[in-house]
Amino acid sequence: MAYLELKGIEKFFGEHRAIKGVDLDIQPGEFIVFVGPSGCGKSTLLRLIAGLEHIDGGQLNLDGRDITHLPASKRDLAMVFQSYALYPHMSVYENMSFALKLAGESKQVIEEKVTRAASILNLTDYLDRTPGALSGGQRQRVAIGRAIVRAPKVFLFDEPLSNLDAALRGQTRVEIAQLHRDLGATTIYVTHDQVEAMTLADRVVVLRDGLIEQVGSPLDLYDHPVNQFVAQFIGTPQMNVSPLNTLPAAVQAAAPAAAKGGSIGLRPEGVRLTDVATGVPAKVVLVEALGAETLIYVKTHEGAQMVARQADRAHVQVGAEVGLQLDISTAHWFDAKGRTVRTPT
Repeated sequence: MAYLELKGIEKFFGEHRAIKGVDLDIQPGEFIVFVGPSGCGKSTLLRLIAGLEHIDGGQLNLDGRDITHLPASKRDLAMVFQSYALYPHMSVYENMSFALKLAGESKQVIEEKVTRAASILNLTDYLDRTPGALSGGQRQRVAIGRAIVRAPKVFLFDEPLSNLDAALRGQTRVEIAQLHRDLGATTIYVTHDQVEAMTLADRVVVLRDGLIEQVGSPLDLYDHPVNQFVAQFIGTPQMNVSPLNTLPAAVQAAAPAAAKGGSIGLRPEGVRLTDVATGVPAKVVLVEALGAETLIYVKTHEGAQMVARQADRAHVQVGAEVGLQLDISTAHWFDAKGRTVRTPT
């Protein structure tokens, strides 16, 4: 039996059916990441699990108990929000201990739990400070610590790193991964950042328009997406997908029969620059020199737009005429409706 079980979960906002019958089983200790474009329902689904929104249909079970209509305070869950939601007049210690005080815990228990959480999160030296005296990353750790002290059955994270700068996001992502390993707690994490999804998740749940498109390990979704939407959503830069009729006859001839009239998908590493005479003719429209790698954005004469990833530094200028070598052995093939026909073996 699943530890957390979603069975036909639905949510309406007026006449709009925002969540359309979601089924999902989550096992104890799993790190699950919800991803999808804006408006896909990932945060709404998290709020339904948390009890911050009313479930209009279906059933939610936690550890064998039906919690579908229980108030948030009775669900034994803890949520970390995008905004830190800290009390500005309270110290770090007071912020982290506040929920325990409301629950009537003894001073000794509160001291033990806050001290342990602060040690885990490297906040021991900051317990007497107020949030205004902390950096953004430290404030987010306090918010996480406030959840840890409650020892919930499930941790819920709603885009917790989106307010941090790039360097802090990377650092805090590592800390969250380490925290999950140390605590072994069941975690559901919402993000729009594919890097966070790929690096943190045991399983990724890809959502679109209130429905689950695919569930699987990060690399399973990367290697074997069920459709063009998942293929392009997982991976940075996103997969190059071009209609077959915009590519040379040799590429079209290599397509499986079911992909006729459909598209070919190639990861950026499957596209290489070569001489104009020996490759698919294209023009360079943008070069992103990132140091360790170079991303080269091109447009073929037939109008197909692609990006090539090179591990070395490319000495090519915007506007240059180049040839493209397409590694068909790594191709993903999609039919006219965007469903996957074949993925690389």
